[in-house]
Amino acid sequence: MAGPNRGQSLKNALLRYRVLAYATGVFLLLLTLHIVMQGFQMRDTDLSWFSNEGMSAVVPGSGHLIPMVHGWLYLIYVIVAVDLWMRTRLPLGGTILVVLAGTIPVMSFVAERWVTGRVQPMIGAVVDKGAVKA
Repeated sequence: MAGPNRGQSLKNALLRYRVLAYATGVFLLLLTLHIVMQGFQMRDTDLSWFSNEGMSAVVPGSGHLIPMVHGWLYLIYVIVAVDLWMRTRLPLGGTILVVLAGTIPVMSFVAERWVTGRVQPMIGAVVDKGAVKA
């Protein structure tokens, strides 16, 4: 694929990655808050850390929903990050760190900025190259 079609393909791949990076990051922050709340609740109860309600004390059902949604989002995040790597051939070490960033609170936001900063010039170069040929 060359020219404007390849540029549009890269734009779409970058957009998918960015959406998943933000969604995964938000749910990882919620999961972290859930676990911290379980720790504080443990001080007031005789239950073990993970037996406490956590976020379910505030939003019923969220104690089960947040970890499950984060798990599925992270799985899709990994697939989308690998897809973007295959299209752009970003450095493999950086891509591995980008994938791992979905497991560390706040790091998916940092990784999203790193990836966007490297892929947008690629998109611009591909689009300019296609415009010169046309």
